Amino acid sequence: MTDFSNAPPLYFIRHGQTDWNALRKVQGQTDIPLNETGHGQAANVARALKAVEPDVSKFKIYASPLTRVRQTLSYVLNEYGIKDSMVTFDDRLREVSFGDREGSTWTELNADGIEPRKDPDAYFHWRPANGESYADAAERVKSWLSEVDQPSIIVAHGGISRILRGILAGQSGAEFIGLKVPQTKFFKVENGEVEWFKAEPVS
Repeated sequence: MTDFSNAPPLYFIRHGQTDWNALRKVQGQTDIPLNETGHGQAANVARALKAVEPDVSKFKIYASPLTRVRQTLSYVLNEYGIKDSMVTFDDRLREVSFGDREGSTWTELNADGIEPRKDPDAYFHWRPANGESYADAAERVKSWLSEVDQPSIIVAHGGISRILRGILAGQSGAEFIGLKVPQTKFFKVENGEVEWFKAEPVS
């Protein structure tokens, strides 16, 4: 088992809200753009990140290539005045794939017996048709994380947020399935400890 206890400090930003988020639809790797609320959240998070870390030159930037992440990332790049040529886009940071169930609502999944809160271990290993399980996705995140050798900023997805925090905190899959993934905050993880930062809207 790979030891990630010496991982460098990492900041993680989840993309802003999409219409499917608002409707509680499963997105997975379906390429849904931000909605108006999501653009506002992304701008607030970018501003807050720069207030915490004014010097981006200390960090490598990684991101999922999906549209909602690229749109969120654009606010971070604008805050720092840098271009996306400074970003490493990595497919291993794409959201967990829900295959044929993408576009389903959580009410529909719950009705089919897919209930993360009731049986988190089963959900961690559940693999929808033409998709992947959280366990599958965790392996690609570990592969990516094993190559990260300097302080970094990551912009990606809710599922990847859970997986990354769980790996770095030494949790089991059943433990990290239920972790919260707010779109109005971002976090720093260092030495297995997670610190949250709230992104306040500009009044």
